[in-house]
Amino acid sequence: MAASDELTPRGREETTIFFPQTINDLLSTRKQRPDAVPVAGGTWLLHNQSSRFLKLPKALITLSAIEELRRIGHSGNHVDIGACVPLNRILSTGKNILPQILLDTFESIATPGIRSLATLGGNICIQGRTMSTHPTLHILDARLEFRKAGGARWVPVTHSRTDGKLCIEPGEVLTRIRIPLENWNVQYFRRLGSNPISGFEDVLVFAAIARTSRAIISDLRFAIGSNHLNIYRNRDMETLLVGHKIPLSSREITGFLQNLEENLKDEQPGLSAFMRGLSLSLIRRLFSNLPAD
Repeated sequence: MAASDELTPRGREETTIFFPQTINDLLSTRKQRPDAVPVAGGTWLLHNQSSRFLKLPKALITLSAIEELRRIGHSGNHVDIGACVPLNRILSTGKNILPQILLDTFESIATPGIRSLATLGGNICIQGRTMSTHPTLHILDARLEFRKAGGARWVPVTHSRTDGKLCIEPGEVLTRIRIPLENWNVQYFRRLGSNPISGFEDVLVFAAIARTSRAIISDLRFAIGSNHLNIYRNRDMETLLVGHKIPLSSREITGFLQNLEENLKDEQPGLSAFMRGLSLSLIRRLFSNLPAD
């Protein structure tokens, strides 16, 4: 492991940059310098620059040399993605393995050039806002591996954030993302509005998966994200139509949408009436395209 001081313009603070070569080096550095910010592709760090000189934290840890964080592993029932694997590599490697909704989610993020640098771990670890991957990872029941010197833990994505902040302990680093592989014959992803990486304009992200058999809904999951701190997902709402026959009647759909609208008002007060309306339209479209056989 090595550290160096980055030269900065006169009068500006210097940044100490650490270059760990192994996961053990990384965990040791995180233990000694929990204030140091891990950086992989660096796209979000660069995006937030507003002056002609880079404004960097006092300490950075570059993760680019750690091979373990750049691996993709496939078992019979899940895929493990290293936190530093670029999104474009996940798309090319996982196109015949990963759920289509996850591939659609990645393809919706920024441009191919940015996706060649941006990583899934970086997207997950951005604090203070909901990024495009969060609703999809939520409904897929993805899990996150956090490691620190002397220990590791797995955390469901559903319990990984509070008020927009990742629940990461001092000295920890996100190392792997585990994606369960299940059969979903309905996978639906839409992002409406400007690209989330381009600013804080209105963005709506809608992700849904369902399992149907013999014209019966056996499972349904959906989540809604926006520029706000939290995503919307309600397990009680998801179960309302389980066991119902396809096609759903107009009465069933209307009743569900009325319940959802009231629920969104209560649980997502920051979501504008326009965004609530878009959410209801996407749910209606999803229900209209459920396979009847």
